[in-house]
Amino acid sequence: MDSILTKINEASLKFLTPLSSDEMYKTIVEEGRKLIDAEHGSIFLEEQSKLHRVYASSPLFFKVHITNDGYVYKAFKDNTSFVGNAATLLKRYPRIDKLGIKSVIFVPLSYKKETIGVLAMYSTKKEQFSKKEINILKLFGSMASLAIKKTQLYDETKQALDIRDRFISLASHELRTPLTSINGYIQLLYSRLTKTDTVEAKWVKELQSESVRLTNLVKELLEINRVKAGELQFTLRECNFREVVERAVERYTFSFPERKIILENKLTNQHEMVIGDFDKLLQVLSSVLSNATKFSPPKSPIHVSLSYDDPSILLQIKDAGKGIKNGDIPRIFEGFYKDLDNYHEGMGVGLLLAKHIIKYHQGTIQVRSVVGKGTIVEIQLNEAVIEA
Repeated sequence: MDSILTKINEASLKFLTPLSSDEMYKTIVEEGRKLIDAEHGSIFLEEQSKLHRVYASSPLFFKVHITNDGYVYKAFKDNTSFVGNAATLLKRYPRIDKLGIKSVIFVPLSYKKETIGVLAMYSTKKEQFSKKEINILKLFGSMASLAIKKTQLYDETKQALDIRDRFISLASHELRTPLTSINGYIQLLYSRLTKTDTVEAKWVKELQSESVRLTNLVKELLEINRVKAGELQFTLRECNFREVVERAVERYTFSFPERKIILENKLTNQHEMVIGDFDKLLQVLSSVLSNATKFSPPKSPIHVSLSYDDPSILLQIKDAGKGIKNGDIPRIFEGFYKDLDNYHEGMGVGLLLAKHIIKYHQGTIQVRSVVGKGTIVEIQLNEAVIEA
């Protein structure tokens, strides 16, 4: 008995590998065949209140019509495993006589006390499957049911994500044209009213700020789409990383004049150069600084430090915000992630882009955080070796 359980366990381990539905069905049938020494197998699953053969080891089985009073429906409706009469089966379905079938096992597939389908195994050598073989296949069938459900849920999730990504891509492209027009009119109004101290001037200033934020969101969404399609372009050259950081800090100070930012530069002139895309690196730092602002108290300073740890340049951006739970840290790099306990504006895609950009530069980006004490984002890039 122990050897059988070991074989079932070994067969089930193959279900842990990420597989498509067709690959999973084939794996289940192949492993089930080996366990009871059968030659053929089929999987039937319920869809819209009807059973459909989703996989068969021989194309001949797909020529067999499933009837409501047949063995497959009996196993499904009664949720019972049994050995079918091969002679009766062949009499009703003479097309499969070419396969030389002598015995058949039907095992219901169940998930959470609900029957989702049937696993059938066919032998050309055995006159009758034994009770022991039925029990083996029943135990294996419970594992197979979990594997099928896992694959179905994965496929549904993947399909939903694909639909979401297509929608975001289309919406982002369609939004660019009207946003350009809206921004143009806002700029015109802003240039006329910016020097006046009126309520309308304050409205236009706020409107301009929000239009810039919306434009940046659309740009981020378009870039996420390019990342997924492998189309995000980089222009690599020697660049001074200290200058990238200083430019990001200048932008931050301009956008958030009320916030205090402290820059500590420990780099020497000999250790400032990296090979990278200046604008993309600037985008990463701007995104990280923006996050630090969103998730920290208004009067708390943002600390930025640059240092050298041979052969890497290290950048740390530290805030005194609410912090992130340890379990949530890996998820912040997934994109479109929102912490319901710490919900702020934005789409949650900035760090996904940042991770992709830093990875392209052969660097690393890590987050360390303590709830209630703040967060540190650390970026590490390899120093450029400049030959004299």
